[in-house]
Amino acid sequence: MRIIGWISTMAAVCALAACDAPDTAKPDAEPSATQASDPAPVIDPVGPSEAEPTPPTDEYANSRPALDNSTAEPVEGSCLAELGRKEAETLSEQCYEMSPATRPACNIQNSCDTIRAELKRGCEFGDTSDNPDYCEGL
Repeated sequence: MRIIGWISTMAAVCALAACDAPDTAKPDAEPSATQASDPAPVIDPVGPSEAEPTPPTDEYANSRPALDNSTAEPVEGSCLAELGRKEAETLSEQCYEMSPATRPACNIQNSCDTIRAELKRGCEFGDTSDNPDYCEGL
């Protein structure tokens, strides 16, 4: 019974694969007028020495949203409720500064453990020689 299922599956796969096969019924067909008259443009390759690096645009540089904890409420389980606003915001800002993520989990409404884990990940990311002092105790 398994062999029949396998064979029917393979037959279906082959049939579907044939749907994208090129039409070979007319091997001597002439190219259309647009194909014959419009050759593909030739693009000169640019070597690495010729290409100038372009600085990121302002839009790209500011694509990471700013950290905004101003509307955060101290809900149960949040770092804000656990540490208070001043300490939670300090931890959150350190996390945001070090995290390589586009949208890091550094919001003070997350648990302090979540924020510390993201801070630790950021402190261990890449070259750690220039890390701030607060990365040492993690």
